[in-house]
Amino acid sequence: MIALSSTLRSRVLLLLIALILSIGVIRAQTPTAHTPTSQERIDHYLESIRAAEQNHLPQAEQGILWEQLALQYHVATDFHNAEDAYLRAMHLLKGAPASRADYASALDNLASLYLIYGRSDDAESARKQAIKVRQKIGNPADLGDSLVHMADIAVVRHQFKQAERLAVHGLQLLESSSNPPREGILSAYITLTYARCFRGHCAEGLINAKQAIAFANAQFQSDSTARGFALETLGFAEWKNGAPQDGEKTMLESIQLLRKGLAPADPRLTGALLQYQAYLVDAHRSAEAQEIREQVTRMNGQTGSYCQGCVSVYSLSSSLR
Repeated sequence: MIALSSTLRSRVLLLLIALILSIGVIRAQTPTAHTPTSQERIDHYLESIRAAEQNHLPQAEQGILWEQLALQYHVATDFHNAEDAYLRAMHLLKGAPASRADYASALDNLASLYLIYGRSDDAESARKQAIKVRQKIGNPADLGDSLVHMADIAVVRHQFKQAERLAVHGLQLLESSSNPPREGILSAYITLTYARCFRGHCAEGLINAKQAIAFANAQFQSDSTARGFALETLGFAEWKNGAPQDGEKTMLESIQLLRKGLAPADPRLTGALLQYQAYLVDAHRSAEAQEIREQVTRMNGQTGSYCQGCVSVYSLSSSLR
């Protein structure tokens, strides 16, 4: 197994893990989320917010509308407006006892944006607040979600043992719930895969990756973005467990699904391509790696100033040699 540099760990995991399965974002996303329909949804929530303000609806109701608007911006990769909408939602929801679950959800999703910006300290702070809120509510499934999200931050910081511990605990809470969110369980399997592989325990990680794809096949549509993330994870684990041809086939299937479900500028698609490029570099297929490098460079040109977490493709490929 190739030793992975700290640059690869921090940057690729920033794209592949911390951004993969924001629960609210996956729920808001559809295979056509980046068509004009997405803009229509944004316009719908903007109009609903204007009407709510004019009619002086309760702050909690306005806060939920702002959170839904933030999710639509998030799906459309308009991260600047998403951040603003999350902050507005949190301001309105914080003082409403009946909206504590929505407040915690907004905190978690805001944390995913902070990770895009590379602001891991802010992300950790937001997710710690979400955990406190969910501990008070006492819903094991929601708390499990937050623990898995904290595990993602630990992975980004190369704290792989801690990430594994948090993800295992979070998965236990999710599975003990009578109605756990399917996105949370899938996220836990994915996080465990990467945490264990980067600890050097990729045989265990492969087991988790197979659990992720089996779960995705059972719970999500065959052409869903969520299944694409599971395939991405399985391809990584297969590659790192000495089955590179299987890994390549799986990664290519993943990229095909993610291209359909994500905008070209979405850093999660960039992450999948960077992972495949790393595989090509490892396989000494420099011409193909260069082609992927050029694709990612063009995509990064579309991402604008928000993509501070994106890594230079050249430095990534160099780190794997």
